[in-house]
Amino acid sequence: MKLATINTYPNTLTFTFSATNIHPTLESILLLAEDPLLTACTLTPAPPLAVPVGGNITYQCTFPVPNFEACEALGLLDSNPSTPDDTVSFTNVFNIGWDSGSAQDTVNVLCAQERILSCDDTVYISTASSSSSGLPVGPSRLYVFDPASATLALQGSTSLPYNALAFNHVDGFLYAINSDGVNAPNLIRVDANGSGNIIAPLVTGAANTALWGAGAILGDGSFLGFEITSNHLVRVNTTTGATLSDVVVGTPANFRVADFAVNPINGLLYGFNSATQRVTIINPLLGTHTDFVLPTRINGVLSVGNSMVSAVFTSAGELFFYGSTNANVNLANTFYSVNLVTGALTTVSTGPTTQFADGATCAFPPPPPVGGNGTPMLTRDHGFFGSSEEALSQCLAQGPISLGNLGTVTTMENALGVLWANPGIAQNGEVRSDFEALKVRVARELLTATCNERFFGAKAPSLTGMEAWVAPSRMMLEPALKLLEKHNRSGQRRAVPLNKKIWKLDPLLGQERAVEPRF
Repeated sequence: MKLATINTYPNTLTFTFSATNIHPTLESILLLAEDPLLTACTLTPAPPLAVPVGGNITYQCTFPVPNFEACEALGLLDSNPSTPDDTVSFTNVFNIGWDSGSAQDTVNVLCAQERILSCDDTVYISTASSSSSGLPVGPSRLYVFDPASATLALQGSTSLPYNALAFNHVDGFLYAINSDGVNAPNLIRVDANGSGNIIAPLVTGAANTALWGAGAILGDGSFLGFEITSNHLVRVNTTTGATLSDVVVGTPANFRVADFAVNPINGLLYGFNSATQRVTIINPLLGTHTDFVLPTRINGVLSVGNSMVSAVFTSAGELFFYGSTNANVNLANTFYSVNLVTGALTTVSTGPTTQFADGATCAFPPPPPVGGNGTPMLTRDHGFFGSSEEALSQCLAQGPISLGNLGTVTTMENALGVLWANPGIAQNGEVRSDFEALKVRVARELLTATCNERFFGAKAPSLTGMEAWVAPSRMMLEPALKLLEKHNRSGQRRAVPLNKKIWKLDPLLGQERAVEPRF
């Protein structure tokens, strides 16, 4: 069996198969040549046909794969039942039939996650480990931070210690500086799976012992890095690693930022100056900075001794910090929204404690896609919509939700009833039959799929046999449930973007309001 791996999307697979006559003395008749996957491809010349001794017939067909989810879905159509995991790979089988026998040729295709990240305001957080002397060491890990659940979802890791993470909208990769306080630093590229590759040594006026903490990408795609020992701000070409400029911003006594981000509206850098406890603005080319006039207040109280280890801007020009609190200035565990007029910080959510951490989002619009739209889907399960009144309200605002032959949902209470219904036991304590439990599960997933489409734009799968006038049956509901569950889980890898403003999930509130429907 041949093996192939794809991790870039959209992609086109090209399958090439040969049928060779290995009979020592006689020509053979090729009677059959078929491939269940490549039904849209015309095999030319078509059988039956004579193949001389030692001769062969070669067929070549292409198959488009627009995104990771499409590649993953091919596992459901796998013609090889021995393939161990249909969510990871699929096996394509080419069948040939001779007048004297038959044969097969197979290719196993592994569907790997996209190396390029989606350009939206999903928050990426990187963390490096710490040595006994307090210096950063590998591995470094890449996470997606979800402000709705205040959790970090691991994407992958690399042995390189790095910081100064930044999202490049031009090519869809993250960039950072590999530095450990001992060896010379390097500019590195980090992909969606957390793997890091060195581009070039970082040439600056700073010492090798400098620790680079802040990173950002300008509108032209160049990288900015800042170190906190001698305050060098360096601008670098992300393709070649060449240094474009190197300036010094203030002094460590009056200017200390752990991270900054580029405002897509005006192109300036914004960060938190821990030396003055104020939000600060930096000119990325001149290296000048200006603090906000007012001292920063955190939830109405003056900030004292705090540091913000991550800064991110949304494409709409909204600024967020991740950092410490007045209660404990040594722990970075709180996500804040920033008032760009007053510099005041307001807690959005509390998350995990991080060390040698940095954050990044894609604030600038990406270049137009080439060859189609390969953006991965974003979805959430029924628990998300059952716990977020804001998301469910926006879903219902677009009109009644049809559950096909299982009914229609029109109110918040009924929607919550569908989402929180217990498949095993009804609200009145009655034990459901297996078929009634199946209907509950299908209704829940169908409502979730509809809300995923309305709220996140993830097109729901089309279902046959679910029309309102068709009586529900096990034969129809079971495959529908499998398809819907797979769809609703498929986009969990991406975080809820900041622009959705889903800051809190409260399942208890949803369960209290739920009114169980009758299916």
